[in-house]
Order: sequence, then C-alpha cells, then structure tokens
Amino acid sequence: MKKYAYILLILLSVSLSGCWVTRIAVNSIEDSIFDEPRKVKKINNPVLDSVKLAVLWAGHSTSLVQLYDKVIIFDPFFNKRFSGLMLRKTELGLYVDSLQKLDVIFVSHPHIDHLSFSSIDKLADKFPKAKLVFPEGVEYYLPDYNLEMVRVQKADTEFKRFIGKSVYVDGMKVTPVFAYHFGGRYGFDTYSWLEEGVTGYVIEYKDVCVYYSGDTGYYEKAFKEIGNKFRIDAAIIPIGPCRNCDSVGFRFHTSSIEALELFKDLKAEYMIPVHYGAAKYFTDENKPLDVMNELLNDSTYAFRDLREKVIQLKVGEQKVWK
Repeated sequence: MKKYAYILLILLSVSLSGCWVTRIAVNSIEDSIFDEPRKVKKINNPVLDSVKLAVLWAGHSTSLVQLYDKVIIFDPFFNKRFSGLMLRKTELGLYVDSLQKLDVIFVSHPHIDHLSFSSIDKLADKFPKAKLVFPEGVEYYLPDYNLEMVRVQKADTEFKRFIGKSVYVDGMKVTPVFAYHFGGRYGFDTYSWLEEGVTGYVIEYKDVCVYYSGDTGYYEKAFKEIGNKFRIDAAIIPIGPCRNCDSVGFRFHTSSIEALELFKDLKAEYMIPVHYGAAKYFTDENKPLDVMNELLNDSTYAFRDLREKVIQLKVGEQKVWK
C-alpha cells in the first residue's frame, strides 16, 4: 500500500509542476522508487585562495564559479528527484555544507530544475548575506528568502533586443542576455498564460568574463551579437535534452550541434557543456555528450578546431584558470 500511495503522491506533484519534463517523467516512476543516484567524487572545499577563474560542474545545470575573490552559483538544484518523480541519475557533485563562501546566487528561470526552493533555502540559511539575482517575472514564484533580492530587466525574447540593461552586483557587472525559452512553473501558467521570466547572464569582474546561458534554444543572430559585444572567457552552455542531438530545430533547448554553433557564435575561449547526465528525457542521459564528441571528431563538420576548447567536466570536477 505504501508503494502505491507514494506513486500517487508523485503523480500529483508532477501534475502541479512546470516544464515539459513532467510529460515524460511518468516513465521514470520505477527508477525513482527503487534506484539511487550514482555516487561521484567531490571536492571538499572548492573555494580557492588564489585563482583567476574556476568552474565546478555540480550536475545538471548547477555551476559554481569563482572569479578571483567572488564566488557565485548558477541555478542551484540539489534535489534527489525532479518534480518528486524523475530520479537524478548522478548525485549532486558539491558538498554544500563544506562550502565556505558564496556571494551571489543566479536563477535563470523558474522551472523546477533551475529554481529549486529547498536548494536556495539551504544556501540562504548558510549565507544570509548572499544576493539572489533573477529576471523580471520570476519574482511571482519566489518565497520570501532571507537574501538581498536583485531583479534584472531581461533581454527581449521576441528576437529584437538581445542584450539587457547591466547592473552591478557585489562589484560584478551583470548583464542579462537573450535566452529563447519559456517561463512559468506549474504547467498552466507556462502554456496558458505564456509567462516569461527567462534570461542568460554575462558576468564581468576585473579582467574575467563568464557567460551562462540557462535553458535556451538556438538563434544565430542573438548569439553572434552577444559574441561581438563581450570577450567571453568561459561559456556554460546546455547540450540537451534533445531527441536527435545532431539535428537542429529543437526550439527551446539547444541540441548538441546547436550548442556547438552557439559556442562558435559567442567566440568564447572555452565552453563547458551542461544540462545532460542527470535526467533521462528522450534517450540515454549521456547521449547529448556522446553526439557532441562525434561532431567534434567528424571531419565533415566545422567543429574539429573546437576540440581543445570544449572542457568536458565530470560531475563534481572543477576547472581552474590561474
């Protein structure tokens, strides 16, 4: 009886959650009940004393970034399950309790796998002086956190204005930039009201510039404009989910090939692929990475010169630039 009650509870939570992930989550019920996330190797304290730039991929889209003395995190999602149903295939690659410094939390949009209430609660309790940055429209979904709230004016999602108004947050220049995705959280607000509240971010501090896309589809003109405006050192870009990862036109998410095109448009020094490996959407959770590697090594595509620039981190692994 407990097993079936749990399944019913999960299905109810799915029906109340947002994003198209919930439409395929029912296929993961058995895994969610009987399996556990794979264990990963973690760094005990990733905040470094002397560093120019460091990026730690904690899994899914969650990325801990250090720019000199500033420590920021993008889309913290520490949960074991998505929507209470889809089991996280690989555990979180970050010891949150051992994290000794955090200045700013960035949220790109309000979907459950990017705006996790419990994850931000945990960070707010540990770092009450941290700031929470989010695009306009997300405030309707935010609880009253014990954090300084910073709402940014998102860039236009109607394919006209691709770079928003910059603000300074804790000494860092934060610029919201174009992201082709959709807002909302509970399904009916996403598809009925067409809620917005989506952005990418460009963070500039001293001589370092980091781009975080959040979830986005591919639109060449927008990303070329961003690439011409900023001199980006590291670009954190999603490579999934995707049905046919070597094809284009997935609309709200970049496929593996579109992510590489986006990287080329940005003219960034390095790319760190994210948004794969944690959840099984249409195919194996690591297929976007496998397809990306095929593209990088295929002479028929113009990506071979990017092979040394695409840094493929394991969950919990950190790349450091001195």
